[in-house]
Amino acid sequence: MGERSNPARGGPAGAAAAEPAGGGDRRELAVPAPVTGRVVPLEEVPDPVFAERMVGDGMALDPQAGPVIAPLAGTVTALFPTGHAVGLRTPEGVELLIHLGIDSAHAEGAFEALVAVGQQVEAGQPLIRIDLERLKAGARSPLSPVLVTNLDELGGRVAPVAQGTALAGKSVLFRVVWAAGPA
Repeated sequence: MGERSNPARGGPAGAAAAEPAGGGDRRELAVPAPVTGRVVPLEEVPDPVFAERMVGDGMALDPQAGPVIAPLAGTVTALFPTGHAVGLRTPEGVELLIHLGIDSAHAEGAFEALVAVGQQVEAGQPLIRIDLERLKAGARSPLSPVLVTNLDELGGRVAPVAQGTALAGKSVLFRVVWAAGPA
């Protein structure tokens, strides 16, 4: 299976800059996949916190190859001690959470954090080294939600783009669309 994201709608990661959408009163940010894997709707994640969008909206990936990379430039805002989840804030103010696996905090040795809270990262920079065999053995599910956690604050929504297999840093997973603030 190859990348099936629509270049006209998503394009490569290089198209990830925020752009006005429509009449200039909306902003849009393309969010590339942070890890290579099969694209899965959030509804299929076996945890209601993610499936019912209690933490945020986005999509999930069934990881097939690591490492986990920064989908966009930004600041690391959170890093769980076990390394199974990382938060980023983009310069545009979009807050992302990348959560590796379900009930994966006890997947011994599956994750190695390569960044620290407060660190500035570039798009494509490795964030977490992941041992997929240990993740699959130690987690209830390897499905990994990629979420926007501040959609209410932004007044925004997530528009899914990728289907099939997404390539880390290359396939646009989804777009975030929100109201532009005062200039």
